[in-house]
Amino acid sequence: MNDPIIITNPARCRDCYRCVRHCDVKAIRVHDGQAQVVPELCIVCGTCIRSCPQKAKDVHSATQDVKKAISEGRKVIASVAPSAPAYFGFDHFSEMEAALRQLGFFAAEETAIGAEIVGLAHRDYMEQRPDLRPVITSSCPVIVNLIEKYHPDLIPHLAPIVSPMIAHGRLLAAKYGPDAYIVFIGPCIAKKLEIFDASEAGEVSAAITFHGLSNWLLEAGIVFEKAESRGESSLTVDARLFPIEGGLLGTAGLSTDMLASSLVVASSLEACRNILCDIRAGQLNASLVELMACPGGCINGPAMADLPGGIYSARKKILEYQRNRPAYAPVARADWPDLMRSYQDKKEPIPEFSEEQIKEVLQRVNKYTPDDELNCGACGYSSCREKAVATLRGMAEVTMCIPYMRRRSESLRQVVMDVSPNSIVIVDDHLAIQDLSPTAEQLFNCPLADVKGKHISRLIPLYDDFITVRDTGIPVIGKIRRLNDNLVTEQSIVRVEGQSLLVAIMHDITENETEKQKFLELRAKTLEQTREVVKKQMRVAHEIAHLLGETTAETKMILSHLAKLLEEEQAK
Repeated sequence: MNDPIIITNPARCRDCYRCVRHCDVKAIRVHDGQAQVVPELCIVCGTCIRSCPQKAKDVHSATQDVKKAISEGRKVIASVAPSAPAYFGFDHFSEMEAALRQLGFFAAEETAIGAEIVGLAHRDYMEQRPDLRPVITSSCPVIVNLIEKYHPDLIPHLAPIVSPMIAHGRLLAAKYGPDAYIVFIGPCIAKKLEIFDASEAGEVSAAITFHGLSNWLLEAGIVFEKAESRGESSLTVDARLFPIEGGLLGTAGLSTDMLASSLVVASSLEACRNILCDIRAGQLNASLVELMACPGGCINGPAMADLPGGIYSARKKILEYQRNRPAYAPVARADWPDLMRSYQDKKEPIPEFSEEQIKEVLQRVNKYTPDDELNCGACGYSSCREKAVATLRGMAEVTMCIPYMRRRSESLRQVVMDVSPNSIVIVDDHLAIQDLSPTAEQLFNCPLADVKGKHISRLIPLYDDFITVRDTGIPVIGKIRRLNDNLVTEQSIVRVEGQSLLVAIMHDITENETEKQKFLELRAKTLEQTREVVKKQMRVAHEIAHLLGETTAETKMILSHLAKLLEEEQAK
């Protein structure tokens, strides 16, 4: 299979490292703040999908492949896992079969048929190989992945028997023909990888989850209809208990007494890994060990995560379903398909790094001595050294160290807040004061301790600009506001992206404004004085012009009279 089973939506991945913290095998690579699953290291347990708070992890869907097979007229056969009654709530398998037929399936049967013969095959193998103690059950694909990739030395203890899905797939192929398109429907996402395993490839064509089938039924508008009659079953009773703890032992006819020392049952990856370590150390004296990766068994598989009621509610439904169904003869041994399989050592080599290389990475996050190594686990790794090795392997980033980044952030904050000549005020969306720079404390003559958590109106009576920025997200830049009679500032207010905070940067321009006001007053006074001078000058000019006008007129009269006298004198 070329496509990864577990995919990440980069838009939703928020740099929280929660999937790294919860991944038992640390198969998550963080690059540029994005957490990606490394297929070579992943055991497909689905823990990262369950734990992601942003739903950034999802599973590759095979629903479209199944729809295509149906549209092409293929004989599509469903193998439905025995945990289905807990998820879908049906009382009789014919209800599930009817719903699947409406979707276009040719037929549907319970995977418990395969579980029954697999359980018996485990008992046979345990009895035939007394030299291998203990025998580890192989029905859980996550456990098989765990052993092949991380504990390959324990492969000899792993029963070489196929899972119920593969066993049932081989039965269905023999019943419906080699061209049948077999679809497994269950709670486990590791089945999507198992069908491509080299020793089992081709037995099952596709695997879809209960969640995927539920969405398909919802899309098609199909609901379960209660069956009128119970009909008959070809199953023994115990096979339907396979998905709960001890289910394989019960199916095999072995004791399910949890206190029995020869038979051990464990669920959850942590418990299973502890048992594997005990087997390696030779400290576990048991004949058969049933290991299930999901706590509580398959009824708590990744595709059961959205089921209301929890593990014990699901367990109760399975028990009730098993109790109300009749038991019939098992599949004849002559009709059993080949149940054998093989395993591979898939362990990825871990490169070795020198002490100098590890110290160099530690020093990049200010860890110079063992006392500096907090081993807090916030990055997802149990120790600072483990995280340093992961960084050298390219699985982690230096910035994943939360304490270091916090100290660095606080250091940068102090540089900005303490050194900035401007006054900085930080408030939350309720306009409650969160922080003041030392300059702001001086500006308002008020220490932070006296106003922290108080409304901004304690410092700034006119705070409408803060409301505007909070409600619209549009910043206010370089706006001059008079905060009181003695204080004028040029202020810029912006919202901090991703946080419910507003930052106001204020520059005290009171002195400049005072000088400016004095200049304006002086200019107005000078202008008024200039107007008075001009007015006086105009009046003087007018008076002079008036006097000059009278003198000119008299002179003109005298000269005219003199000219007339001269003319008369000349005429004589």
